[in-house]
Amino acid sequence: MAAGTAPGGAELARLRHSAQNGIWIESLGAVALLLIAYALPSLLIDRWLRLEWIFRAILLGSFVVVVARTLQRRLLRPLRVVLTDEEMALAVERSAPGVKQALISSLQFDRELQAGVVTIESSALKAAVVADVRQRLAAIPFGDAIDGARVRKFGAAIAAAIVFFLSWAAIDARALGLWAARNLALASVEWPRYTTLDLADADSGQVRLPQGDALTVRVAVQGPVPDQVFVDFEFRGGERGSEAMSRTGDREFTWTIDAVLADMQLSLQGGDALPLPVTVTIVERPRIDELTVRVTYPSYMERDPELVPPTEGELRLPKGAVLSIAGKSQKALTDAFLLFGNDQKTALPRTPDGLSFGGDFSPAASGLLVIDVIDQDKLGAGTPPKLLLRVGDDKPPSIEFRLRGVGGAITTHARIPGDLKIKDDFGLRDVSTTFRAMVDQPPEKGRDPLPEEPFTAAAANFGSALTRSALRYETTAQVDLTQWNKVPDENSPENKIRPGMLLSLRFHAKDNFGPGDPHEGIGETLVFRVVTRERLTEELRRRQVEQRQELQRIAEEEQRALLELTETMNPATAGERRRQVEARLKAIARQQQALGRRVAFVGESYQRILWEYENNRLWEANQVRQVESLIPTPLQQLAKDAFPATARQVDSFVLTPEEATRTAAVEGYRDIQRRLAAILKHMEQAENLAALIEELRTVIKLENDAIRDVQARVRARENDIFSPNKPDPPKPDRPKEKK
Repeated sequence: MAAGTAPGGAELARLRHSAQNGIWIESLGAVALLLIAYALPSLLIDRWLRLEWIFRAILLGSFVVVVARTLQRRLLRPLRVVLTDEEMALAVERSAPGVKQALISSLQFDRELQAGVVTIESSALKAAVVADVRQRLAAIPFGDAIDGARVRKFGAAIAAAIVFFLSWAAIDARALGLWAARNLALASVEWPRYTTLDLADADSGQVRLPQGDALTVRVAVQGPVPDQVFVDFEFRGGERGSEAMSRTGDREFTWTIDAVLADMQLSLQGGDALPLPVTVTIVERPRIDELTVRVTYPSYMERDPELVPPTEGELRLPKGAVLSIAGKSQKALTDAFLLFGNDQKTALPRTPDGLSFGGDFSPAASGLLVIDVIDQDKLGAGTPPKLLLRVGDDKPPSIEFRLRGVGGAITTHARIPGDLKIKDDFGLRDVSTTFRAMVDQPPEKGRDPLPEEPFTAAAANFGSALTRSALRYETTAQVDLTQWNKVPDENSPENKIRPGMLLSLRFHAKDNFGPGDPHEGIGETLVFRVVTRERLTEELRRRQVEQRQELQRIAEEEQRALLELTETMNPATAGERRRQVEARLKAIARQQQALGRRVAFVGESYQRILWEYENNRLWEANQVRQVESLIPTPLQQLAKDAFPATARQVDSFVLTPEEATRTAAVEGYRDIQRRLAAILKHMEQAENLAALIEELRTVIKLENDAIRDVQARVRARENDIFSPNKPDPPKPDRPKEKK
């Protein structure tokens, strides 16, 4: 019999295929149930706890192990079992007890008949059994050999899994994708957050901050607002901490640190939002170095360009002036500009390397000029240079003239010297002097006042020439009255300035302001009373006597101080009275210092008297120098050296009560007395000299008057001889002799 003709062979083959399909269905159904069992808890746990990669890997590994064991037990092991016809026949006979062993017996008998195997059983009997089974095949329930309910149950599990995941995808495909990516592919994607934190003041988490500046971090919240947001910080040195941020708005939190000195890392956390990292890097602000500000003045001022000193804070400029500004920075710049006033911004061109900048600026009005830069970190200069510009606000020159060696009363041939100081904002152009001489006549009732004389030009001798456009002019100046009074006789009508007049003198200065008329400054008007030589000499002698009397009083006080210093007991032997003795000695030292200051004042006052003698041409210059060497100069030396030295010696005697120290101090006091006595004697001689000089001048004047009288009489006689009918000329008045 040919192979494959065994009774029920085709039915058994179909049954074997169905069994294998059932194994696959059961295995896949079990895996589908396991996938649902893994998906639900892993979704809930990962969604709420946001598991890290390692924990998700452990869960996935556990799931894979369970699936592998399930497939091993339900798929691989059953598929390795060989399902022969006999095994299938036995399975059919177990599900159909009525068949008994006919099916398996027919299979065995058919195989023996096909092979021609001879056994004790009859071949006819075997063939009959085989034929009988073939006739009964339709009645044998082959399908009952497979547990259909079980197969349908696992098939339903597969369908349930498919429905589960399809429904999940339909409801929330994004959640399914995120779950699969995180829990099956172990990807680093994140679950969507209910709360999101963003920096309100920065586009990224990189903050570049100047060292020492305050740092303020503002966080904007999207979604549900958490009760608190925390910031975890770590400095480069390792210091760490955590602080709560302050809520400053409905959806804003703020955290501030007063001064940041080192790099730091921040992590902002709140609600279920992802931690927001912020990196703070300390950088240096751009620094403006080698700044130069050059002023180019308008052409009418005829001034060279000038550099503004770096320490200048206020700058006065004429209209039309141009500022040339240049500088450098230690960092590459993205912008350099000038800020002037409230809204004027002027860009300064930069060099290709971005480190240097420069440009011109012509201010039209006054205002504050700020020079600033912006670097690549979007930071400006920490202390940008500033200049307060005052444009067109020019003032007239200021003039200060201080008299030196002359008082309020002068003679007709005096010199008026002094120190002249003139300042101007934009430069000086000219300095001049004017004067006015008027009769000193007080107003009287019923008489019209004299008309006021105008000021006219006067010549002055300056110690140094004026440099054109100079901002300061400091020199000595002297006005000599002999330019108007050519005749030596002070009462001569030919002289413009005579005794009894008031002389007014003032200085003028013009600046470089333009292009219109320059400003003119006028100094204080100096008024002098013109007196006779006799009157001024008398006044100066009176002042000489006053200074001599003052010096005489100082000498007497010095004598009393010497006596007290000599008679005061030594502090070392004073016993209980030591403190009183020391206090008295200290008072003597202080008194000596005060006497020195008084001596210096007498010397200065006497020096001014001598200058007045010289400037009023009452004494010759050599006479003044001689008296100076005898009186003011020794007085200044005493005040500077002798008096302070003796005061220190007395103080030393208090500290170290040695008699040698007191002896040295006493000798110093006596030396001062001797020198004061000599100076007093010279003062008396100087007073007598002034009287002698004035008497001599009076005698000379009388002689000159007598000569002029004789000459007039001679001319009158000559006129009588040659013109007898002509009346005699009037005789000149002869001055009375001074007693």
